[in-house]
Amino acid sequence: MTLKKPKITYFIGAGASYSSCPIWTEQGNKMIEVACKYFKKNTGFFITKPTDLVEHAEEIIWDIGYFGLKANKFGTIDTYAKKLHLNASFKELSRLKLSVSVFFTIWQLTNDRNLKSRKIQDKEYVFEEIDKRYISLFASILESKSSVEIKIKENIRFVSWNYDLQLEYAFKSFNQDNLSWEFICNNLNFRAGISDNKELDICHLNGYHGFYNVKEREEHFLDLTESKGINEIVDSLSFLYNSHRNNGFSLSNHINYAWEKNPIAQKTRDEALRIFSETDILIIIGYSFPNFNKEIDKELFKRLQGRKTRIYYQDPNASLNFIKQLVDINECEVIIEKEKLDNFILPYDF
Repeated sequence: MTLKKPKITYFIGAGASYSSCPIWTEQGNKMIEVACKYFKKNTGFFITKPTDLVEHAEEIIWDIGYFGLKANKFGTIDTYAKKLHLNASFKELSRLKLSVSVFFTIWQLTNDRNLKSRKIQDKEYVFEEIDKRYISLFASILESKSSVEIKIKENIRFVSWNYDLQLEYAFKSFNQDNLSWEFICNNLNFRAGISDNKELDICHLNGYHGFYNVKEREEHFLDLTESKGINEIVDSLSFLYNSHRNNGFSLSNHINYAWEKNPIAQKTRDEALRIFSETDILIIIGYSFPNFNKEIDKELFKRLQGRKTRIYYQDPNASLNFIKQLVDINECEVIIEKEKLDNFILPYDF
């Protein structure tokens, strides 16, 4: 008799990409650093917008510096986005979303060592292009369907609060070299089209960088340059600002916040609810359950009721108290892991 494989869901937050992307407490400073490197100016340059920005690339990068300052002032970029939403400052909110998307794309593509480093207790650490924990995990959960088709095992899915594409880049790294993102997107379902009824492999609850919509068509700006230099990457993206200013495309479907109700965000949340409702093993990685996300998190965890789900919580600050507020711990087995963080948990019965 063949045993049914348990359905495993990875629920991930910023800490899951700690080795490859700045977490929310670092994001503002890194946005400012990108802008300062491009303009060769200090932080004060981004307080009041100059009137002599002539290149579209300059407009984009000035905004990244400006919103980096706002992120630092308000604590996170998400908090400032909420202010803009509450004030109905939708044009500036749209600029913020473009800045976030472009920043994470620059961050992923560049190899600027000075930018991509952090100091911890006076020791310098360089960010990885792809967090090796994703690589290690995907080495175990991918399988070949044909000579040109690689898929995530059918019983494993991801729900992420991250803008980054670390999951997708890890998947891409196991495919043949130099395959386009269009090919990757056809083999990994992470894009929630309004009229697309495909079940998602990866749900990005906050959206993801590098993509935008032109009318009903989705495009991306991930393959526009092979350069690793910030200036060259920015120049390849310079068309975005003018097109965005002239309403030539929309980013609102691709960078989302928990309080927004647009169709793509709702479809992604519905998919996440479906995935949670089928989950036998939930693995929470690098997630601190921030206040912004509580309403959606509550709805997700409701779907575990009656399933006797086994829950792993892997984070240096993992707390059983977070889980107690969301599930009946007498019904679910909860395993807290605060020490072994070098690899993402993968249960033996996967």
